[in-house]
Amino acid sequence: MIGTYIFVATIVIIIILFSLTRKRGGAAKYPEIVQSLLYDIKINQGVAKFFLEFKKPPRFENANWLMNKDKIGFLDESIKVMLKESYVLLDQYNKQIKEAKRAKSDSYKTIDLTRYKELLDKCCQELEDWMMLKTGAKEMPPKPPTLMGTLFGER
Repeated sequence: MIGTYIFVATIVIIIILFSLTRKRGGAAKYPEIVQSLLYDIKINQGVAKFFLEFKKPPRFENANWLMNKDKIGFLDESIKVMLKESYVLLDQYNKQIKEAKRAKSDSYKTIDLTRYKELLDKCCQELEDWMMLKTGAKEMPPKPPTLMGTLFGER
């Protein structure tokens, strides 16, 4: 009988703690969205910088863009246009890289990345400026561990 009460009390406490520590949506997520886009942009800047030096060129990263492209309505119109243009170019480059790999050629070396590099630099600067304005830092501080992460390990 007492064991049942302890079990129920434990479950209730876990549910309360879980509800208090869960992630919030909306405006609270905006810095996380910007940070994830910055992550992709910085990776792509590195790939673009050393693009011609790769024997097998890597594809440009767009996972965070695909997850967040419909959630960027809070950004200024100019940055949204730049982001969209840069990812259109990215898609074209990734297709050319894929075709070159399939054909086992080095035709990817003819890709002109000048405009893409400019867009990446501008996007990076704009997003970092947004982060400074909204959070006071260019990057988000590390997150404290969550209850579920502590109990079951982070993903």
